Amino acid sequence: MVIKMKRMYIALALAGLIGCAVLVDAGINGIGTEDGNGVAGGAGKWLRNRIMNQWKQGHAGSGSSRMEQQWRWQQVAGHYLNTTRLEGVLEYDGENYTVDGVVLYLGNEWFLESLAKSDYDGDGTYEYVWQELEGLTGSWVVVNGVLHDGMLCVSHVNGIWLRIPREADITEITGVLEQFNGSYVIDGTELLFKKRGYSRSDIDGDGSLERTVEEINGLVGQEITVDGTMTEKGLFAAHINGIWVM
Repeated sequence: MVIKMKRMYIALALAGLIGCAVLVDAGINGIGTEDGNGVAGGAGKWLRNRIMNQWKQGHAGSGSSRMEQQWRWQQVAGHYLNTTRLEGVLEYDGENYTVDGVVLYLGNEWFLESLAKSDYDGDGTYEYVWQELEGLTGSWVVVNGVLHDGMLCVSHVNGIWLRIPREADITEITGVLEQFNGSYVIDGTELLFKKRGYSRSDIDGDGSLERTVEEINGLVGQEITVDGTMTEKGLFAAHINGIWVM
């Protein structure tokens, strides 16, 4: 088995690895505050569950009143959702986008080449993300995100949601796919898939589009390469042999 750890900031496309990005319903709103710091929308179920689990572990059985519990919940949520707000002219030097001298991380190459879900530059058309950013270059923008080693991982552009502002370890595994009691394994590492419904691609290469579980079954016994996010339960797969499986 070959495992390669790749440090990168995952794009919204990889949000599929951690669930659909939604706002955390903590009674806290978002885009910025007077002191330049604010809180932004959450990163989906994974974040909601993480916050709730920490809250339960820290306060279960404490006998706290409902009002106190709600206050504690908001404090924990606020801790996770604190973001940095920058204003200034969006600049591009051929390699990096910056605002006020701060380098912005706006997604990886895959994300930048994907179709934008919003009209960020306001020209009336939905374009690729890089084209939307190109349309904003040279104009005054407000960006929100999380600072990491001096780089701002952007979550919002002019108040419009862009991507999940977080860093993740992307793990790639190569080995023979085996199946045990309904679980899929490569050399002891369990692979986790979204198995419901029909696959969008012919993952097993048999010439037909089948249910995802049937596509994966068609690969059992073969050597494959899978990448995704490693969790406590196993590897949550994003690609098999370079094919998107979310």
